[in-house]
Amino acid sequence: MAQHDLTTVFAGRQVAAPRAPRYREAVYQVIKEAILTGKLQAGQPLVEEHLAALLNISRTPVREALIILEHEGIIGARPGQRAGRGLYVRPVSRHAFEEMFEANEAIEPYLVRRAALLASEGQLAEIEAALARTAACIAAQDTVGTLAASRDFHRLVSRASGNLRLAGFVVNNEERADMYLLNAGIVIDLDQMETSLREHTAIFEALARRDPVAAERLVIYHAQSLRSRFAAFFPDAEDDGADDDGADNGGADGGSGA
Repeated sequence: MAQHDLTTVFAGRQVAAPRAPRYREAVYQVIKEAILTGKLQAGQPLVEEHLAALLNISRTPVREALIILEHEGIIGARPGQRAGRGLYVRPVSRHAFEEMFEANEAIEPYLVRRAALLASEGQLAEIEAALARTAACIAAQDTVGTLAASRDFHRLVSRASGNLRLAGFVVNNEERADMYLLNAGIVIDLDQMETSLREHTAIFEALARRDPVAAERLVIYHAQSLRSRFAAFFPDAEDDGADDDGADNGGADGGSGA
């Protein structure tokens, strides 16, 4: 996926909010959205002054937003670069992708068990709405939208567990894993997206039945199904014919809709 010029990415995205903290949050959301939709690519520089001018806002909220994104690990200085010399969209290595995937695979069964017992009716309605957005994006063949709706599903299920610290950890991993997929140029076909939607729907139905055992089992199955579809990225996966040289080889075809 080719890089977009910052002027094109942020055209018409001037930020307006009544109070400074909200300016910071608004700028944060605009920049993060551009990264998570693949408009800003790995290695692309983010210059505070340029962003402030494009967004028609002072440098302070831009600086604060960039600090938050750097804390989340989404942007950072280039290796060996001195502090204060600019920030870049951080690349996500295949190894990091594996680690994030495996971390969520270990944590989400615990969170979904809690969600089955603790989710409010309002939270269940939000999760169901995320599934509807996923289906609409698949019908429109909107890959970026499908990934975003899928992240919403995982975020809402995790937050319904009541453990917001672990939920935040899962969401951050989901975001950075999607950054890898977008930047690696992974081909995400319709069948793969529909498979993930079916698996998400089964998890939701278990939550709606208040069945923690079934919910946990279905989350584990979903993780195993994704691992199979992402086999090229996991050297120990069955039927993996890819070379494991530790390098990013983002040209492989693969499924998503995680």
